[in-house]
Amino acid sequence: MPASEAESRNTLILIAGLLVLGLLNVYFAPIKLFLNDVIGVESVNGCPLLTFTGVPCPFCGTGRVFDSALSLHFIESLYYNPLGLLFYIIMGFIFSIVIVLALMKKKLVITKSAYNLWYIPAGFLLIMWILNILFGHHH
Repeated sequence: MPASEAESRNTLILIAGLLVLGLLNVYFAPIKLFLNDVIGVESVNGCPLLTFTGVPCPFCGTGRVFDSALSLHFIESLYYNPLGLLFYIIMGFIFSIVIVLALMKKKLVITKSAYNLWYIPAGFLLIMWILNILFGHHH
């Protein structure tokens, strides 16, 4: 479906903003700094769920997965979060599609029947969470 110039520009700005926020979170861990310095709670990786309950979230270790993948240590990335690398590959693919569509002045329209597939990403996150609890290394 065609998109206006403003819609395409806003989509590109949104994607760029999400990428910048993600990189800032990976390299500067503002939540960890907030928990440690402002609240005074000792947090190893900045995950509030892990810090307060001892249970890792589905995304615990994904910052170290990203860092390991950039260093081309793919097996090491599996150590931190077993599905973290696959998560980044899927999200990279989705972001790439959205960027290409925005540059071509097209927009992605999600049909009503596609909303009925909500269980696919939810199931992936659940499996990611279970594997991360069982096999991920968070400290």
